[in-house]
Amino acid sequence: MSPASDLVWKALADPTRRTLLDLLRDQPRTTGELAEAFPGLTRFAVMKHLGVLEQAELVLVRRRGRERWNYLNGVPLRSAYERWMRPYANQWADSLLRLKDTVEQPEKGTTAMTTATQALPLTSIDIAQETRVAAPREKVFDALCKMGDWWPHRFHEQSTVHFEPEVGGRFWEEWPTGGALYATVDKLRRPELIECTGPMGMTGPVLGSFALTLEEDGEATVVKLTHRAYGDIDEETRVGYTEGWGEIIKVLNTYLGIAG
Repeated sequence: MSPASDLVWKALADPTRRTLLDLLRDQPRTTGELAEAFPGLTRFAVMKHLGVLEQAELVLVRRRGRERWNYLNGVPLRSAYERWMRPYANQWADSLLRLKDTVEQPEKGTTAMTTATQALPLTSIDIAQETRVAAPREKVFDALCKMGDWWPHRFHEQSTVHFEPEVGGRFWEEWPTGGALYATVDKLRRPELIECTGPMGMTGPVLGSFALTLEEDGEATVVKLTHRAYGDIDEETRVGYTEGWGEIIKVLNTYLGIAG
């Protein structure tokens, strides 16, 4: 295993650190909020666990004023899954998991209110991920400007994705009978930043923006992603977009000719 993989598995081996990741899977949290979730531990002990997760790049830290916000970084988890879990997955395992989910679901009529009668609350997603790409920053930036060539997600088969790398440019999908606008470019600073505003395929009333920041790391590039959205967003959509950005980074590496 690579040193990076060793750090990931070491971080995941501790139940407290796994619980921290579970809390961050729901939403980013401040260090104070995470410490309050472990009344049996000191704040120092919780910060030590967070330090291990941060070293393994499973947690990213963003500072807002005096607050230290912690984000789940899904990229190392996705890489670990692709390397160790996917090759051994099979149809029987998937069937058993579906059976488990079906059996454990509450029976109809046992809840106080059904989803049909509940008003869907407005919710938000706040995603931060980063990964190191073994390519010069200019090459990575050029690849991002050609997202239409490799973007993996489509609403329709045989559709075409376009990205116009200029301020005011559109990021959209086109098919014979119509199309859908993903986002509009708000900022573009070569070879450092691409920032866009738009629903990114989410249905319903949604306000969202995402940014891709590129930082040099020797002969490699650190790609930092932030994606925030607010509106009619259900849990399945939130989880899907969190995992989906990890897949997009993997496809970017493939497009650049870099082994995942």
